[in-house]
Amino acid sequence: MDKGVEVEFRGDHISVKLKPNYAFDPSGRDEVWAEIKAACKEHNSRRVLVEGVVPTGERETADVVAAGQRTATVPHLWLAFHLDNFEATEQSELFEAIAASRGVRVKFFVDREHALTWLRNNAPS
Repeated sequence: MDKGVEVEFRGDHISVKLKPNYAFDPSGRDEVWAEIKAACKEHNSRRVLVEGVVPTGERETADVVAAGQRTATVPHLWLAFHLDNFEATEQSELFEAIAASRGVRVKFFVDREHALTWLRNNAPS
């Protein structure tokens, strides 16, 4: 089954590419996070860059909270998002706050290079 996500190491960070067909689905969240956690462990990295299109699908508040909590799957994670056509919402702010409460730093960027600079300047390897 295609989960709509590609995870790979890119020299100094883990790259998570959201394919155009990626749809928000809480049931697939555990599998994706297991893959991210394995890549972080294998490459001794806490830097993750998520790129692609804003996922389709409805996100209930409970789903946003659960997704924010799930970021703690990788302790001390630094998570940068560069999503096409992203606009900050109450849900993205809630996601950031929930992740921060779990020790994860999350930030959304409109520019890929700014996202990478933020990861490289702030996050441990």
